[in-house]
Amino acid sequence: MDIKKALELIESGRFEELDIDDVWELINTLSVSSEPQAFQALVKLQNSKIGQSLPQMNMQMQYIIEQNAQAIEKQEKNFSLFDLDKKGQPLHKEILPIFNFFSRIEVENKEETEKVEPQKLFEQAVSIAVLTAKKDLALDKNFSRQKPEEQEKTYANTVLMAVEESAFVLVSNQILEDTLNKKHTPLSKVDREEIATKAEKSFQDVIRPKSQTKFQLTNSNIISTFAAEINRAGNKADLVEKNTGSKYLKKEVEKIDNKIQETYPETMQLLRPLAQYKKLTITAGRAGRNVFGADVIAKAVHEQNPAKGQQDVSLFAFLKKQPAKIKSFSRNIVRSLKKAYTIMSEAINFQVSSEKIADGFRHIFAFLGKHSNQEDKTAKYNNVGIKTLEGNLRIVSAQASQVINTPTTDKRVIAWKDFHNNLYNSQLGRAMALNPERAELTPDKAEDYTKITSIILPDKKKQPKSMVGKTLNFINRAILSPRGSNKAR
Repeated sequence: MDIKKALELIESGRFEELDIDDVWELINTLSVSSEPQAFQALVKLQNSKIGQSLPQMNMQMQYIIEQNAQAIEKQEKNFSLFDLDKKGQPLHKEILPIFNFFSRIEVENKEETEKVEPQKLFEQAVSIAVLTAKKDLALDKNFSRQKPEEQEKTYANTVLMAVEESAFVLVSNQILEDTLNKKHTPLSKVDREEIATKAEKSFQDVIRPKSQTKFQLTNSNIISTFAAEINRAGNKADLVEKNTGSKYLKKEVEKIDNKIQETYPETMQLLRPLAQYKKLTITAGRAGRNVFGADVIAKAVHEQNPAKGQQDVSLFAFLKKQPAKIKSFSRNIVRSLKKAYTIMSEAINFQVSSEKIADGFRHIFAFLGKHSNQEDKTAKYNNVGIKTLEGNLRIVSAQASQVINTPTTDKRVIAWKDFHNNLYNSQLGRAMALNPERAELTPDKAEDYTKITSIILPDKKKQPKSMVGKTLNFINRAILSPRGSNKAR
């Protein structure tokens, strides 16, 4: 949720109608925003009926999640929808359409990204779809109350729906990547019509089991699309833990995270730390742009899914029975695709999306992440605090969000140029060595960069004598030093 939507929800009063997890996201968006209206909006929410009852609702959700987790665990023990026979074919006919889609994928492995093995693609997609389903089912107030046979149907269909949605995201994101590879200029009317036609035809081929159409997907698209889905699940898990104390989703995310990171360590090490900074991913080269595109498209696919809420029919089956629905469905996806293209092409043209920036992120995350060698005292970012880095990321991400939400006018051009300068001259940009020629941020001697400001509190009659003339010393320290050789004091 971006700050613009958050403020609109508060102003309209519609936040009272939101599900509890959306309220958590709303509060989180307002809490970290630098917008002046955000604080007033947060106060309004906290003083509202839903804000005052939130602690009790959070306790109730903790219990619901625990019950749902037990129900999910039972389903996983007793039933496996995606089991294959000795010949490698599905045991359950419900998954044939999506199985056939993945069997028609031809992976184009580009050298700059880790290799994707086609024979493992379906298994990976299913494991991430299971995580997505758990994210949705864990917060479902009715799931644990259902009869066992109903739970089995709900669980199976939620997983199947998730993996079928991923098919549309993969195909759409590939169209987006291919278009960006050809041009970075605004789309003409002819371009828009070609994209719409190609997308609609591709979507029809996606759901047709007997179709022989092959889908060429790049490894960069596949890995980034997977990362985008894990990021969404991870962000939801963080909100759940923060508000209810439940660690169930976080543990489930960690399982898949570790599994996918083992297979694609370099790409995931770049993309996972950016999970909470969705708008900033656009700066991180091809992989970051693909995550940004997948996130925008997936949001449209999930929200506009015409079979959403169905327990007895999957997305593919629904569209096959009602082919007229695919037109409006594809139109909404294409709209999101075009929106993502406009933003991404501008980012490339204004040099705020590049492999140089991606490389800077990799260096920082490689050291600060769990795979870094903490014993290497000569490491480039040794002793840089993770909290300092998070603060820098949050600030720059907020700036990126403002640019993206700026109307497409001359002001947009100015906004992109300002963002470019802010990024390259920020503490984050300097730490990433995007601007290595800049002077040092902090001198070598601590006394040269440590300034002490004395603030004398006014003498008031009601104030205790011990407080009169009390001096507070605020030590302002610049944390990051130049050219990557940063030292925290």
